[in-house]
Amino acid sequence: MGLRILRGAGLAAMLVVVLALSACSSTPAGSKTAAQLVPAMQAAAAAAASVHVAGSVKQGTQATTIDVSISGDSVVGYLGAYGTHYYVLSLNGKSFVKLNAAFLRLERAPASLCAQICGKYVQLSTSGAIQIADLLSMQQIVREVFGSQNMSAAASSGCVFSPATLHGQSVLQCHAGDSTLAVAAHGPPYLVYWSGPHGQHLAFSEWNSVVLPPAPSASQVVTLSSLS
Repeated sequence: MGLRILRGAGLAAMLVVVLALSACSSTPAGSKTAAQLVPAMQAAAAAAASVHVAGSVKQGTQATTIDVSISGDSVVGYLGAYGTHYYVLSLNGKSFVKLNAAFLRLERAPASLCAQICGKYVQLSTSGAIQIADLLSMQQIVREVFGSQNMSAAASSGCVFSPATLHGQSVLQCHAGDSTLAVAAHGPPYLVYWSGPHGQHLAFSEWNSVVLPPAPSASQVVTLSSLS
């Protein structure tokens, strides 16, 4: 399903570039420098148990879309790449994909099956479940995006975060060319928004307040063997 291209390392590198490009010699009233804000942002992310992430990133010409809720090792939401779009539930070590026409094509299953089973779920193999957790768990996001090496570079960038309003929320944000980085202005300084060139963007919300749905019932799960 193209999950390998969702690795957070690419996002981490882009965040550091945004910060490094926007050095400023003065700090307007109500603003904070990267040196003041970044360590607190890193600590807030490290202490968080859950978050919702939605948006689109690119590697080369390939766009990947995500709209997922993450809590610990569990991930629920939509993943899209290579012209496909899937709803994934990875809960407590078990992962499911909601069946649609694109998944049936991937499995070389007859398109006629869609009328019977699309909307139900198929359980992924153990390796598939591990892959999702490895790429999109809270631990992975904190390690890849908010790791010490990335955040140290960001903190020393000289970027100034100034007060602004984003989608009705008070934030501190830094602009750099075509890119923007925004952090919550009140409460823990959680990362709120990142945008980059070519339409890339990610919104972070529901820090520490994600509520995940239950796993599908047995009657809603079909086996891969039944798709052949």
